[in-house]
Amino acid sequence: MKIEVLNKSHILEAASIIDEQGIPKKFVWSQYYVIVNDKEYQFKYLIRLAYQLATNEELDFQSSDAVRKHFEELGYVFKYYEKGYNFYTKDELQFYSSIVNTDYRTINPDQKFYGQKLYPIIAKTKFWAEQILIDGFKLRQDGNWLNGHVAKIKPYFWPRIYSGEDKDIFFNVEVNGSNNFIGYKLDGYFETTKKLPDYKIKLLQEYREIAKWDWPKISFDNLDEYNWNKLIDESKSYIQKHLLHHNHLKKILSKESKICRITWNTNGWIKPSGLSGKSNYPSFEKENGFGHEEWLFDGDKIIEGYKYGFLEPIHKFRPKYEAKLFDLLLYTKDSDSNQSYWVTTLKDVEVVSSEESENVLAHYKKRGWYDEMKSDLYNLNLDSKQLDTWIKEGAEQLFNVKFKALQINEIPNDLILVENPNEIPSNRYLLMDFKNEVTGKIIEKINTNFSFDNSGSEEAELESKGKRKGIRKDIELEFKHNLLQKKFLKFLQDEYGRSAVKRECTAYGASRIDITRRTNTGFVFYEIKTYNNLRSSIRESLGQLLEYCLYPNVNEAESIVLVSHVEPSIELKEYIIHIKKFINLPFSYIHFDLEKEKIISEI
Repeated sequence: MKIEVLNKSHILEAASIIDEQGIPKKFVWSQYYVIVNDKEYQFKYLIRLAYQLATNEELDFQSSDAVRKHFEELGYVFKYYEKGYNFYTKDELQFYSSIVNTDYRTINPDQKFYGQKLYPIIAKTKFWAEQILIDGFKLRQDGNWLNGHVAKIKPYFWPRIYSGEDKDIFFNVEVNGSNNFIGYKLDGYFETTKKLPDYKIKLLQEYREIAKWDWPKISFDNLDEYNWNKLIDESKSYIQKHLLHHNHLKKILSKESKICRITWNTNGWIKPSGLSGKSNYPSFEKENGFGHEEWLFDGDKIIEGYKYGFLEPIHKFRPKYEAKLFDLLLYTKDSDSNQSYWVTTLKDVEVVSSEESENVLAHYKKRGWYDEMKSDLYNLNLDSKQLDTWIKEGAEQLFNVKFKALQINEIPNDLILVENPNEIPSNRYLLMDFKNEVTGKIIEKINTNFSFDNSGSEEAELESKGKRKGIRKDIELEFKHNLLQKKFLKFLQDEYGRSAVKRECTAYGASRIDITRRTNTGFVFYEIKTYNNLRSSIRESLGQLLEYCLYPNVNEAESIVLVSHVEPSIELKEYIIHIKKFINLPFSYIHFDLEKEKIISEI
């Protein structure tokens, strides 16, 4: 064999050269390592170099039992690493630490072999990342040892594993030469060209504080306590422990804000409203008189705190959008007047999977909600069988998004006229980008108080214009009303006695009071309202309660109470208190929780 010309002196000289110059990138991977002076060297490259020193010729050989036996007879011991990399060595890490952040110049002979001496660290760190890669994740390696824009030795190597697009959050492993540690963590892009916007960085920092996830670091000095098995096992356990955090943050950080058109509806998107205002262009809603979004804000149909619905702009590209999160600025167009209106902004709208859609449909059918939807269409002389046609292709034809149901309680009653058509890029049913100042203008309009000088008109043109548009009819949730009346009645009877509380007592004009309670000094009238928007409930209930109590010139109740399922916002609390002071009447509001079956707050 050619290698028989090699002796110990050749091996020692080759090892010394490797210590000084490192090892070419293509020879870093090696299953067999030979121990020379208590240090491990890649066997193939060590022998090639030793042979070149001995003969001044190149050696082309394959490692074999016979070849290794020759060197064992010379007194050398071998180590076998099945996956081709020995563990990090103190020598290579100390060298990295000694040159980190220094300026690099190709003309400097002392820096000629920096790359070869760093390649093993880079390759091993990539290998480490590959071993902890989980299903659905991809690897972005970090193979450059220079910060290119400043030609300095990089302070750390940090290959990332990420899901979806590599643009926000990831797991990474790291060898840090500046601070002398190796580590692994869940992290986000705080710097680099992929730096997240400031508001997302703040969100990530706040979430990390709340979740209290750690960033394990192992000092170079303590690496003799580790091997590949221990390091990889710890890293895998960390990923499994923090995977839920990753998935949650991935949704939040990848969230996009878009404009989204929904079908015209004058019933607050609680139920279909008929042909009026529907699109004039060839489309499903023109042909059938209703669109897929007609039930989008039906608060009677809530599943575990979420409202499920359908958005046509999502439907067109649902596989692309699945599992993504959006803030959607909804608008609608009344084709009769050719006017567009802002509806509301839905936060954290999640595109659901086909499997989740099927589960939702099954729930709807079990609860009778699906049949109710068909009845809504039948009552308007619309083809209810279209729903059956939709779901033949899959439940995602009826449910493709979900959002926190509490949001529907904050939707303004009045639609906001789109005064500048250019703010909407297209009237097609697509998700579209928009400028941030648009939402600012909408919020400003909603929060603007009474103005005589800057609003209104001196002209009387209603006869020519017809009915004023932009005010939608808010519909009370009938199922929720009946359920709230039943549960609140039981609550009061348990509290005050069955004989002291009745429902549907008559008032003047054959009116019926939802619930009446007799006290030692008189009566309390309770009016139950279950509109999505609490302002609507206040608006509708006050007139009724005053009539029950005072018409035509009596005083039948010592106090009047509005009862609703909606938690009042700070603004609405202030409004109710202001009403009480202004009208100087014993009026109050009760927020009653249907799940807990108890009073949550009373104003």
